[in-house]
Amino acid sequence: MRIEQWGYLKYFGSSEFKDPEKMDYDFLLKLDKARGIAGIPFVLNSTYRAKDKLSHGKGLAVDINCTTSVDRLKIVSSLIEVGFVRIGIYNKHIHVDCDKSLPQNVMWWGTSK
Repeated sequence: MRIEQWGYLKYFGSSEFKDPEKMDYDFLLKLDKARGIAGIPFVLNSTYRAKDKLSHGKGLAVDINCTTSVDRLKIVSSLIEVGFVRIGIYNKHIHVDCDKSLPQNVMWWGTSK
């Protein structure tokens, strides 16, 4: 993502992302919109991961810190409202991605490492 594009995001800054220039711009616009709808901060645990061959390594995913049921509902509801169709719910975070090479319209549950 080019540096001048960060100005279009209301709730996120480049400092919240590892290798921010490798994040997908359309993904971040959608994530930013979801954050506004949720009305709570999205604290990111994981963003771009160079060694990940899947969505994190393509700049198409983040993990959002989340440990309460109230926040979990707000975050997941907002992600669905803006059109995300790949959401993983974990005990300490929520994974969201828009990797079209992976199965679509899925939600899963897991345990954070």
